This record gives sequence, C-alpha cells and structure tokens, in this order.
Amino acid sequence: MDKIEVKNLAYEYVQADNKKKKALDNINLIINKGEFVAVIGMNGSGKSTLARHFNGLLLPSEGSCTVNGLDTKDEASIWQIRQKVGMVFQNPDNQIIAAIVEDDVAFGPENLGIMPEEIKKRVTESLKAIGMEKQRNLAPHLLSGGQKQLIAIAGVLAMRTDYMVLDEPTAMLDPSGREAVMEAICAVREKYGMTVILITHFMDEAVSADRIVVMSNGKIAADGTPREIFRNSGKIRELGLEPPLAAQMAYDLRKRGINIPADIYTDNDLVKSLQK
Repeated sequence: MDKIEVKNLAYEYVQADNKKKKALDNINLIINKGEFVAVIGMNGSGKSTLARHFNGLLLPSEGSCTVNGLDTKDEASIWQIRQKVGMVFQNPDNQIIAAIVEDDVAFGPENLGIMPEEIKKRVTESLKAIGMEKQRNLAPHLLSGGQKQLIAIAGVLAMRTDYMVLDEPTAMLDPSGREAVMEAICAVREKYGMTVILITHFMDEAVSADRIVVMSNGKIAADGTPREIFRNSGKIRELGLEPPLAAQMAYDLRKRGINIPADIYTDNDLVKSLQK
C-alpha cells in the first residue's frame, strides 16, 4: 500500500491561444517505498509536470494518481497527501520564507502541529543530516545557492515525509553546489530510508538512482536500472539526452570493435573494463 501509483494519467493545459495541449499522455507508473527514482528527459518532456502530480499541485485531466492509496483528486485527502510528499523546487528562493535558517526548517513541522520540543529536535537532526548545523542562526540571504537548496531539503526532512520529490534542485547551481546537494540527498536517503524522486537533466545525477524513468513527449520512453537505461547510448541520444561520459566512451569503443561490456555507465566500470 505504501507507494505512489499513477494509472492512465493524462494532463492537458490551455495555451495562450486557447488551444489545449496534452503535457502527459497515458502515464502508468508505480514508485515503491524506499526507492530512489530519477526522472529524466528533455525540456518539455513532461517530467516536472509529472512530479507536480505526486502531491496534488496538479490534478490529472484523465486517470489517477494515488499516494499510499489516497487519491490526489479527493479534496478531503490532499492535506494527508502533502504530509506524505515533500517537494523541493528548482529555485530555493521561492521556498525559503523565514529570516533565520532554523526558523525556516521549523516552518513545515509547525504547520503540521508538531509539539515545540519535537520541532527543535527535528530541526537539529535535519540540519546535521545535510551538514548545515553551523549555519542555523544565519539569515538565508547570506548563504550560497547550494546552501539555500540544502536548507530547503532540511525543511522537507524535518516534516518526516514518506516521499521527497526534488524538481531539478541543482539546475541553478554551480558544480560544487550540485555535488553538495547530491551528497546530501544520498545521505538523507541512506539515514532515513526516504523514498526519493529526483527530476533532473544531469545524467551524472541520474546514475546515483536505483531506477531511471525516461520521459519523452509526455510519455514514458524507458524505465529501468541505470545499467539497463544507459546500455544503449545511441537511444539516449535519440531522445535528446547526453549519456554519461563513461557510457558514451564505452559505446564509441564498441563501435570500433573493442570488446567493452554493453552495460558500462560509471567511470569506475569503464576503468576496470579497460584494465582487463
């Protein structure tokens, strides 16, 4: 029962010329408790639109989206759903609302009616988990973009949601900020066993996931482990995506007749294969 399940989901919106456009078309997907799922695709593929269905920010035009059996189209269930599914968006400035870091992390639990002593405990644990405990008394505007995004993650973590959905959380960050955020996501998942759904267009982030869902033109084009997805770099390129460098190099070497396994997708795998 603890899963996000999408059945025959379609989503239409009205464009500026009053014509309807189908952003999602017949999506069927199950995300089980404890999974780390990366959703990848080109701009306009529907990946962020799909993410916004997981906590009822968008509602299906057709089909359904349920969270632990609760239907997002049921108004009576939406509060429960949003207690179970936390969202982290691309721009942390749109998510941070308090003047002090620790107050911002406490905002979510306060709105859930958590007792003050428990909130203090959660704030400390959450900031420690993402390596930002020393910044708890700072004003958010003094932080870097990567640090702000870490605070947004801590805010969701303090709510103790079952699912954390991150909608391109590193898109506005420099490489060091991206690395810090990804390390925090992996650490949080390992410590708390949260189900993580990462929307990204960075393939080096997607390889950290247990499973990758590839979106194209509002549909699911592929669904499998990173090893399965990046087995065919040519297909990934056809979908408008850049495969991981190791996968692309392995693919090019195979085309030249060099015996390299088809399921290479990490630098370590490629180095070990070349050493052999």
